[in-house]
Amino acid sequence: MTVSDCEICGQTAHGNHFGVLSCRACAAFFRRATLNPKKKLNLNCIHGQNLEIHRNGFFSCKKCRMKKCLERGMDASKFQLDRDMISTAMVPVKVPLMIPQSLATFLGRPNFLIYCNAQDPTSPGPAKNVVDCNHLLDRATEILKNGSWKPFSPQMNSLEQMSAAFENMKISKSSELQLITHMNKDHTLLIWEQEMLNTAEWLTNFSEFNSLPITVQMEVVKSIWQTYGRFEKLAKTAEFRRKKLFKSDNLFVVGDEACLDSENTVVDVSWFTNYSYEQVSYFMDCFHNEAFRQIAKEFETLNPTTTELNFMLLQVCLQEAGKKLQGDVTKMTDYLQDLISNQLHNYYIIVRNMPNYSARLTKMMKVCNLMRHDLRRQAEKSKLAMTFDVFNITFSHPEIMGNCG
Repeated sequence: MTVSDCEICGQTAHGNHFGVLSCRACAAFFRRATLNPKKKLNLNCIHGQNLEIHRNGFFSCKKCRMKKCLERGMDASKFQLDRDMISTAMVPVKVPLMIPQSLATFLGRPNFLIYCNAQDPTSPGPAKNVVDCNHLLDRATEILKNGSWKPFSPQMNSLEQMSAAFENMKISKSSELQLITHMNKDHTLLIWEQEMLNTAEWLTNFSEFNSLPITVQMEVVKSIWQTYGRFEKLAKTAEFRRKKLFKSDNLFVVGDEACLDSENTVVDVSWFTNYSYEQVSYFMDCFHNEAFRQIAKEFETLNPTTTELNFMLLQVCLQEAGKKLQGDVTKMTDYLQDLISNQLHNYYIIVRNMPNYSARLTKMMKVCNLMRHDLRRQAEKSKLAMTFDVFNITFSHPEIMGNCG
């Protein structure tokens, strides 16, 4: 364990929680177990001596996890009510290519994307700021190579496993959202990092996908991470609205632990364009367009189960990957789409006892088609922005930013 590891599970720490250097998952567990009297966890030990308590951050026993929290010194009285969920610390331009992990922990966010005020030597024309994506892609590749420890029943199919993992990923994030009132460079870079790494982690639970060469897996991740992030955030926005946690239709989830009010947020565009926000907002992936709002409302009405949501995510993402990468990848994504369609059928017949699910499927496909239309619209705007050189920013790997604005 290094100084930047969670003292409870050994995974990467995200800061000091309840007096102990820990990850968000362990902090969230301790918070639920001690601070919410309505949701007291069942802390009966489920295994005997000599069994593995945790592996790759996953605990099989809540009592053993709580014991570890208390042994390390976690104290509910040290709960920080005013903790910033997303750091706004600026990373200096003149830094080593790899910032020491201890500093990244101090800043409260990983450092996988590096922003430099420099001329890209491979790019002709006016000087452009550069975002170096190498470390982010290396980290995503590492996640795919290591895979995930799957504490699932061997009888579970891929759609069921991905749905269970999706829920685990959601639980590991804080249920509290920090309202961003001033969207700046560091917010944007952190959100991109989260979306890329979340996509890679999610796909490690797709057994048939994991059998592909790592290089192919990574190409798929690079082609769909924005799609996954956009879809997942819209679904989460709808969930918060259904639960009456968002009091306004102008509130949208924008990151793992962040939201913004589309009508009352100042967006700093100075780090990627010489134009004003009013001049470039048309080209940006913002939340003020009616198509985006319509999708959020359709999600809210549909209220998909986790299995249905993961099926929809896979359908849109796999089709997007096949369209972008072509060739053998298209054949592979077509096969995977057929596979999960059969698994969704079994879900309705066996789990839901719903033999007549065609009406439900039609509503799901309506949302998927709206998402596809929105992705095409944003891709067209991105191409237009590139044609007229609207943004003075470039990326070390331009192919991963296809729909980014």
